[in-house]
Amino acid sequence: MYAPSGTGRTTDRTPLLKPIIASVQHSSSPSKRRRKDQKPPIPIFSIIFTLVLLGSVGFLAWDVSSYGHCYAQPLCRALQGHRGLEQTWWRNQGPYAPFQSLGSGGGDKGLPKGCEISQVTILHRHAARYPTEGAGKCVLSALNKIENRQVRMPRRNPEFAFLAKTDLKLKDWKFDGLMDQGRKQSWLSGRQIKSIYKRFLSKSEGIFTRSSGGGRVVETSGYWLEGFNGGRFSLKDKSKLPKVDVVILEGEEYNNTLSVHSCPAFQNLSPKPSELMFVDLSPLLEPTLNRLNTVLKPQPALEMDDLVCLADMCGYDSQSKGTDWNNWSKWCGIFSKEEWEIFGHAKDLKRWYDLGETSRYGPTMGAGYVNELLARLTDYNVTDHTTTNYTLDSNENTFPQGGKLFFVDFGHDNEMLEVISALGLLTQHRPLPTTSVPPKRTYVLSRIVPFGARMAFERVSCKMGNWEPDPEAGDGNGNEFTDKPDRGKDGKRDYIRILINDKIESGNHPSCEFSGLLDFGLCELDAFVESQQFAKEDVDWSICYEKGDEIAK
Repeated sequence: MYAPSGTGRTTDRTPLLKPIIASVQHSSSPSKRRRKDQKPPIPIFSIIFTLVLLGSVGFLAWDVSSYGHCYAQPLCRALQGHRGLEQTWWRNQGPYAPFQSLGSGGGDKGLPKGCEISQVTILHRHAARYPTEGAGKCVLSALNKIENRQVRMPRRNPEFAFLAKTDLKLKDWKFDGLMDQGRKQSWLSGRQIKSIYKRFLSKSEGIFTRSSGGGRVVETSGYWLEGFNGGRFSLKDKSKLPKVDVVILEGEEYNNTLSVHSCPAFQNLSPKPSELMFVDLSPLLEPTLNRLNTVLKPQPALEMDDLVCLADMCGYDSQSKGTDWNNWSKWCGIFSKEEWEIFGHAKDLKRWYDLGETSRYGPTMGAGYVNELLARLTDYNVTDHTTTNYTLDSNENTFPQGGKLFFVDFGHDNEMLEVISALGLLTQHRPLPTTSVPPKRTYVLSRIVPFGARMAFERVSCKMGNWEPDPEAGDGNGNEFTDKPDRGKDGKRDYIRILINDKIESGNHPSCEFSGLLDFGLCELDAFVESQQFAKEDVDWSICYEKGDEIAK
């Protein structure tokens, strides 16, 4: 034993100490040595803090996952950016997505010095609607199975909790009709377009509008004009909405470039290419189908068609309440991000294979509108033998020559896709894959034809200094430009700029390859017109008619 210094003996109170090696420990004070030998207190605060932190991280991980509903929205946006939940849902709603502007818009924005707009044509899809009658039956069939589920409140699957309180009968839904959000969306679009083209409109020769005859399209045009004219938005008296200049009737017996139903071979085609392609893709959704059937045990069990219609509820239900956007529907949360990509790709496949560039019928049905557009751009009469209504297009009152007018046409998404195909826009380097979802999808319908989609065709005149126009230049149909006012006589060259949902798309068109203003998305108009050989001459409308059918008048 060693006794503390200063004592000559040990006692019962004397602690047992180890020998101290002076050469090592001489710098440490007795008080410091005692503190090192004491056991630290239990870190209660640290444990509590750790548990709270882990709980918070777990909640946020769920919240920003495919099954969360993003209650912490600032963090969701920060973590997800453009690849977050809302973008996942929006991207994969296809033609049922709400409108989003994808660029800075047209008008004077982005034009080089010395250039100004001399004509505008806008092709506008109707705004947000309820499902069509046919799609509505599919949705109700799936919801009826969900309502008859054996598992009322599935454990460990909080994403389905909303089913206990949601309306599975869709009692307030008016199939085929415009939603109130669609009406507000149309009105806002009119105001936006008026603002974008304010300068051109102050110098233009006026506005000329047409609408396809479907109820939701006509109503869209009325609310659009109300916003364009500066009127207040109201749901009270729809009969007082402004009217377009021309309404073109819909139906198989009418030629209508804004709603093409005069191609019986396409209408009667069964199965359509897209149906065959979905057979290849559908195995990717089998695990999803099995998951919903296992968790909910609906009676009878859900089938693949039911699954697709339930996915459509995400976009429809999100836009069905009120006139203003509030939030994404809880229906969106029942599928994972990976599952949503499959649903979205399936929608892309359907339209691309049925109406896209490689389709036998899509470009053919879009040729008529392209020929109307070319007539406006070149200030000449329409030359077409496909879907145009000759009676209307040959009359200056119902189809005025282009000049410096502002044209707006209201129609449907299919026709917009057909026009895009006929024009040679948004071409794909390879066919869309049918057995997998590509890592980078390049043909995404929500970016092309969402509810309220709009395409703008701007004729732009640019001063060219000492440039002299070719006196023999024409519109590609043998018509010279030199006998028309404001064409080829004012030291200017005409270009075209095309925007889809406010994003410039013409820069990728083949006719722009040698344009001196390619960086501005401007194609020389003569080159663009010449590039439309398919619509002008090569289209074979006879493929639309089976034996015994006659061309619709």
